[in-house]
Amino acid sequence: MGITQQPKSTIIQDAAGDLADVQMADGSNGLTTITPGHVSTTNSTSATLGGGATFTGTGEEVVNHGIVLVSVFSDAASATDGLSVQFSSDNSNWDHTDTFTIAASTGKTFSFQTVAQYMRVVYTNGAGAQSTFRLQTILKPQYVKPSSHRIADTISSQDDAELQKAVLTAQNPAGSFINIEADSGGRLLTTGAQDGLAIAAGDVSGTTFVHKFGNAPDFDTADNEVTIWGGAEDGTAWENMVYDYSSSADIDSISSSSGADTQEITIIGLDTNWDIVEQTATLNGQTRAALGTSLIRVFRAYNSNSTDLAGHVVVYPNTALTAGIPTDKSKIRVVIDPDNQQTLMAIYSIPDGKTGYLRDWYGSIAGANKSSNYIIRLKVREFGKVFRTKHISALSDDGTSSYKHTFVEPEVFAAKTDIELTVQMTAAGGSVASVSGGFDIVLIDD
Repeated sequence: MGITQQPKSTIIQDAAGDLADVQMADGSNGLTTITPGHVSTTNSTSATLGGGATFTGTGEEVVNHGIVLVSVFSDAASATDGLSVQFSSDNSNWDHTDTFTIAASTGKTFSFQTVAQYMRVVYTNGAGAQSTFRLQTILKPQYVKPSSHRIADTISSQDDAELQKAVLTAQNPAGSFINIEADSGGRLLTTGAQDGLAIAAGDVSGTTFVHKFGNAPDFDTADNEVTIWGGAEDGTAWENMVYDYSSSADIDSISSSSGADTQEITIIGLDTNWDIVEQTATLNGQTRAALGTSLIRVFRAYNSNSTDLAGHVVVYPNTALTAGIPTDKSKIRVVIDPDNQQTLMAIYSIPDGKTGYLRDWYGSIAGANKSSNYIIRLKVREFGKVFRTKHISALSDDGTSSYKHTFVEPEVFAAKTDIELTVQMTAAGGSVASVSGGFDIVLIDD
């Protein structure tokens, strides 16, 4: 071994010609040694491969190297996961492997930390034979930037990348720092994450949205306060101006005023445990058909068949019928008008295990035969208590008019709370009024 002394460096060369640089550190008499980077010739090749053929490099010790750089170009695509960079602690068992699929005529560069004593590269070609192939592996002593991308470049799942994990925190009004969470879809729950679109799309975990709307199709002054639902229709077999609620899960029957109706009807309500149930029942004309699950509440039903209903459909506790409609009208819990093919009822009950947040409610007028005023009430009954008026407004029927109230801070209702809209005509002798209304509720799991 020879040593040549120069003004600012000493070069040490062994008999094999390998060099080691020993440099003087600026401002001191210390020495700095540099482990050189080099091409791993046993893991580099330009020999082309036939279809399905494999190049297998030779294990090389990499303990003195901080990073492995592999670049590859081929005019033929690799097999799936055809590029494999492997590491081993004994040069025999290749326990640590990263794999990539290489597209044809697309140069790619990858970088790897040296996780074990030995490294090798294995490349398996795809079905097409190569006419051009360049695979080079470089061992570097220190970390280098893995890859470069322009902002406009398309990102591929096969690109070289570094994994970074982090926890984002935010300071709440109390001054505490809390972690920012994600919804079931992996989206960060930040401002606007719980808006109506996100809830309707199912992106907010444990949260659903209910839009209730109804119509009182024909009532007059003499009817006083009526519920906004399909039963508020003067002179009909299903007339029931004030909605009646069941005290037990006795709602178990369905039928139509037309013997021709044999459609499938979807019914949505609450069972004896106040849990949401969606079920279907097939009509048997004017003859009672049984529901599969008896309900304590029912707040929506619709024709889920491809044939329009001919008659009015009703849902009720089992009772005597007259032409398909309960003789005792107080038993009626649902009315489907064939003009609508579904219920129009501004009535809802909060299911068990959920809390309801009332965002807004509205009322509108159409169809009255004279100018009049209408009082519309939002009424709420907590479980085991009485109905209370939570909000009140008035409409004038001097032409069609409407009203909507949006709560800045939503009204909050516990499970088993009944919610409904009612309307009352104030004009003496007024008749043939038609008023619609509805409300929006967000349900959040308790």
